[in-house]
Amino acid sequence: MILQHLLEGGREALALLWQAHSANVLNLAFRMLKDRDQAEDILMDVFVQVPKAVKGFRGQSALGTWLFRLTVNACLMKLRAQKRHHELEEDNLDAIVESALGQGDAKSESFDPELLEAGLNALNAENRSMLWLKDAEDLDVKDLAEIFRMPEGTIKARLSRARNFVRNYLKERKKGV
Repeated sequence: MILQHLLEGGREALALLWQAHSANVLNLAFRMLKDRDQAEDILMDVFVQVPKAVKGFRGQSALGTWLFRLTVNACLMKLRAQKRHHELEEDNLDAIVESALGQGDAKSESFDPELLEAGLNALNAENRSMLWLKDAEDLDVKDLAEIFRMPEGTIKARLSRARNFVRNYLKERKKGV
């Protein structure tokens, strides 16, 4: 219903979409960019482009998933333009920690959250956001494939490589300590 009203240019539909998804879009943008002002800019940019971009929406995924894809693309474009990567927020990293390290290592006394953050920060923005969406936001591989416009097998491989990279990064840094 919202989709049809969006396609017809209904402002009420855009307002409903905003109410339902603006917090999620802002949260994702902030986690990728690590800057509140830039995240708010992305939020506005995404919703400004919705009326025009919705014409290309094929309905093969949920509107929320489609908005995540628009958000990820906008953030990646901003990161490429700035040529810098931002750190992920420390809170709510438990899911990523456990997926990268395993539950036992994540809870060990020798675990260093700053070292983990450095390891995650060493990933490129796309892989870092993919890992975040999968493990912290609990999106499934099918949704990630839609967001990143990649085959599910590619998503699985990238997630595996990202987790292995972080795991090896931490092991190497622990040896040097």
